[in-house]
Amino acid sequence: MALRNVLVHVDASESGKLRLAMAIRLAVRHGARLTALYVREYSIAQAQRLKSSELGLVSGKQADALSQDIEQELNAHAAELQVLLGEHGHAYGVETVWQCIEGQASRVVPQYSRYADLTIVGHDTDEDPDLPDEYSFAEAMLFSIGRPLLIVPPSGELPEVNCANATLGRHIAVAWNGSRASARALSDALPLIGRAERTTVLLVDAPGLSRPDRLPTATVLDHLRRHCPNVHGHSLPVVDGPVGELLQSASLEQGADLLVAGAHGRAGLWEKMLGSVTRDLLGHMHLPTLLSC
Repeated sequence: MALRNVLVHVDASESGKLRLAMAIRLAVRHGARLTALYVREYSIAQAQRLKSSELGLVSGKQADALSQDIEQELNAHAAELQVLLGEHGHAYGVETVWQCIEGQASRVVPQYSRYADLTIVGHDTDEDPDLPDEYSFAEAMLFSIGRPLLIVPPSGELPEVNCANATLGRHIAVAWNGSRASARALSDALPLIGRAERTTVLLVDAPGLSRPDRLPTATVLDHLRRHCPNVHGHSLPVVDGPVGELLQSASLEQGADLLVAGAHGRAGLWEKMLGSVTRDLLGHMHLPTLLSC
């Protein structure tokens, strides 16, 4: 199945604008329509400013003025992003759709994601006063949207990348250990792999990973060559350290701009039951990653 309908969650931060630029280039490669979803919710800094009025520390007139200022800020962010989307769409000849919705991203994004082939979201493990309080919701999205999820780390975590040259999916690294989770991720990524210039399969053999009976590693390479002719295998050594860091380092060394990996965990207890590799990837993310569970 080809990608025809891509959704990207955007915000006014530099990372949000970078995410939009990356999504546009991905849509170009796949001939897909791109929908940019902006959720109007207060940032941490805006919410803190409102607390003073709720506690009665300012006059009613000042409280009204403060609320109006914040609404104007949200309007300005929405207008800026809508213009940016239009400029990108015109420059690259991509069909774009703008959606501006009131609410919380953790509730709104999953609903819209279920009507998209692929959803692109951001992920920041550090508290950023310019982002909503619940902006780091990528973990919850994994177990709530039921669709392929591509997570982009903050721009500061990406090596030597900027809005002028950021790409997604030209060179894809696939983490493979023969488990159910890695098979699901591989299946979700096939539309991306089909349009990639190169695919590198990271053949993982590490303590603690699911290791069911597996066919020879050549089997997965043969399967992927039905979708992308330029497929190569790269074996990773057995390690005692964080496997997530190993996967990302190997991906970057191979020149990949996207990592595909299976997410291990349980939907009902995602906060406590994320697998160690998944938690490591999300806790120290250095390149865009497609996760499936």
